[in-house]
Amino acid sequence: MMEKGKGTILFTGCSASLNGIAGFSELCCGKFALRALSQCLAKEYQAFGIHVAHVIIDGVVGPPRYTQLCDHFPL
Repeated sequence: MMEKGKGTILFTGCSASLNGIAGFSELCCGKFALRALSQCLAKEYQAFGIHVAHVIIDGVVGPPRYTQLCDHFPL
């Protein structure tokens, strides 16, 4: 990407990267960190024509077990 002077890097996140959620501290820590990484990379690579973005995918995507867990810990 740097050689071409253009490119895009997308990180997918969730609302846990914006707000802490009781019972999901491990998830929130990782998602907060990923969001911070994308912000740092965006500033570092902007001068090289590389766009870095953190995209929020807000919704439950996963197996039924995960959906049941979310029902137990309402957001």
